[in-house]
Amino acid sequence: MKKHIITAIVIALVVALVIPTSCAKPAEFEVTTLNISPAEVVSGEPTDVTVEVENIGGSEGTYIATIRIDGVEVETEEVTVAAGAKEKVLFTVTKDTPGTYHIELDGLSDTLRVWARCQFQIPPGQTVDCDYLTVPEDRSQPDGPTIQLHFAIFRSYSDTPAPDPIVYLAGGPGEHALEAASLTFNQRFASFLADRDFIIFDQRGVGYSEPALDCQELIDLAYETLAQDLSPEEGVALGAEAVCSCRDRLVSEGVNLAAYSSAESAADLNDLRLALGYEEWNLYGISYGTKLALTTMRDYSEGIRSVILDSTYPLQVSINTETPANFDRALDVFFGGCAADPACSDAYPELETVFWELVEQLNASPVTFSVTQPLSGETYDVLINGDGLIGFLFKSLYSTELIPHLPRIIYDARDGNYDTLALVMGSFLVDIEFVSHGMNYSVQCGEEVHFSTSEELTAACDAYPELQSFFYGTCHPDEGICAICEVWGTKEADPIENEPVASGIPTLVLAGEYDPVTPPSWGEMVTDNLSGSFLLEFPGVGHGASVSGEECPLSIALAFLDDPTTQPDGSCVAVMSGPAFFVPETEITLVPFTDKLFGISGVVPEGWDELYPSVYTRSALGLVSILQQVAPGIGADALLQLLTASFGLDEVPESVGSRQANDINWSLYEFELQDLSIDLAVAESDGTSCFILLQSTASERDFHYEEVYLPAIDALTPIGG
Repeated sequence: MKKHIITAIVIALVVALVIPTSCAKPAEFEVTTLNISPAEVVSGEPTDVTVEVENIGGSEGTYIATIRIDGVEVETEEVTVAAGAKEKVLFTVTKDTPGTYHIELDGLSDTLRVWARCQFQIPPGQTVDCDYLTVPEDRSQPDGPTIQLHFAIFRSYSDTPAPDPIVYLAGGPGEHALEAASLTFNQRFASFLADRDFIIFDQRGVGYSEPALDCQELIDLAYETLAQDLSPEEGVALGAEAVCSCRDRLVSEGVNLAAYSSAESAADLNDLRLALGYEEWNLYGISYGTKLALTTMRDYSEGIRSVILDSTYPLQVSINTETPANFDRALDVFFGGCAADPACSDAYPELETVFWELVEQLNASPVTFSVTQPLSGETYDVLINGDGLIGFLFKSLYSTELIPHLPRIIYDARDGNYDTLALVMGSFLVDIEFVSHGMNYSVQCGEEVHFSTSEELTAACDAYPELQSFFYGTCHPDEGICAICEVWGTKEADPIENEPVASGIPTLVLAGEYDPVTPPSWGEMVTDNLSGSFLLEFPGVGHGASVSGEECPLSIALAFLDDPTTQPDGSCVAVMSGPAFFVPETEITLVPFTDKLFGISGVVPEGWDELYPSVYTRSALGLVSILQQVAPGIGADALLQLLTASFGLDEVPESVGSRQANDINWSLYEFELQDLSIDLAVAESDGTSCFILLQSTASERDFHYEEVYLPAIDALTPIGG
């Protein structure tokens, strides 16, 4: 009996060793929830790729996760997961090359978008993604060299933007669109972001695209000769020499100058749309950008929802032969506009006669004055002769903001006062550096000069003898433009590049009355062949109506984008008038104002525009402005140091006096900033610092000091104080 019991125990032990005590399952894993955060990064910045691993088995186990990028295994990670538990597996991915990457992690997949770093300064408040598009330099040689186009997508303010963005086509040809955007985007284009993304790109051969057909030789020459009194012949000869040096350098660097054309740029534009995956988008061109838009409408109509042509440059015109006549037309509009305006004609009688007499006087006895380049702060001596004054007026008529000031500038110059002239000419120096001149010559030589003869160019100038010296390089083509194009190295464009474009794409055509280079008649010309077009001309407006600062053309452009097949309401055009020509102020009426944002009340000149909160300016040009603000929680000395740094001054200016008003003790300061007179008052009251700043031209400083600045000091009061 005892033996049987022992045997039973042994059998039980053996059975216990070979038969599991439970039915536990082995570890089994499910991989879920792939997340890439952020899903869009700038090259060189890391992103986290995570998955969730769940053990649905009955035992603890180890799982090996494998991440693949574009099909290539790049990393593995082990994770131990208890039965019934979940664990996250994290991979950190950093890619230095921009592009779209396919991320796969154990059966789950998603994409990572790596953007390039924007080569320009992003405007405040904007979200911008940048990249490069690689395209053939010459599409007739698909296996030949490639070039890169830098582009930027300014993201819409809307959470649900329209699927069709706007793509901006800059002028020139050769304008640095992205570099300019860092300075002007918020003022010119921010309104377009309400419902759509806004794309800006540097066209081939321009700006941050590679290669850029920049001609530093021309820029250096411009600065070197600022103070020289060159004859037209000397100026054209030196310019041609610099252009040829630029040409030789670009060719030695391997640039195919013949490949930089409007047709190639149109192909680039279509490639960009396809690369970004847009089914359709809206073209928006200004000046030469309209010629590029028209070329794209002709060659790549598919995918274009609508087009805005602002200051239109038709393919069929000859810009070199027609520009003297266009400028002469704009001069007639300008001088006639002042003569027809009672206030302007009273303040500046016989303006046209005064201008041409001044041209003759300055050609006989040029004058020299100092100007400041506003971006660099560098000061230069500039000589201006009569031809230079003509050039100044030609360039100034582009600017709607500047046109109202031109009669005053002409009369001031006649009287020996060059303050405002110097300020504006200093700003023009910026434009010299914002153009890739080589791209300009490639387009002009290939698409314009080849379709005109020397005789036609000369004849175009004969009707305007007073303009011949200014247009010397065109009027004497064998010394100027034709001589340059003879050696530049472009081929004659296909005859289609000199023919009208016909299209049914909805198109808005905008024109400015005062435009000196692309007259309203050119807008009318293109509408003859655009069956879905709407044309509007804006009185008192120069070049680039939609970016003129006038509300009417901008509102019409925005309305057109919302419904491009319907004629936009143009009733605002009827209430526009000619320029509000500036006339000298003899007295100023001050009116009270209250600014709840800054918690102050005071006085401002009646009729001045509020540019920003508590910043009032006499005109859009902003030469004379007053700013009144407070800075809570900062002492007067600290505020003065902060202002000094923001002005770029080397040291805090010395106080020139004091003034007491409303129980506030003000310290007064005076200094010059980029050829403008600055009066600054700083005070501290109950832990809050206040300051008042008057900006004015030197010739007007004393008047505004007495009439605006001192009364503002006497009236400013913190609300509740």
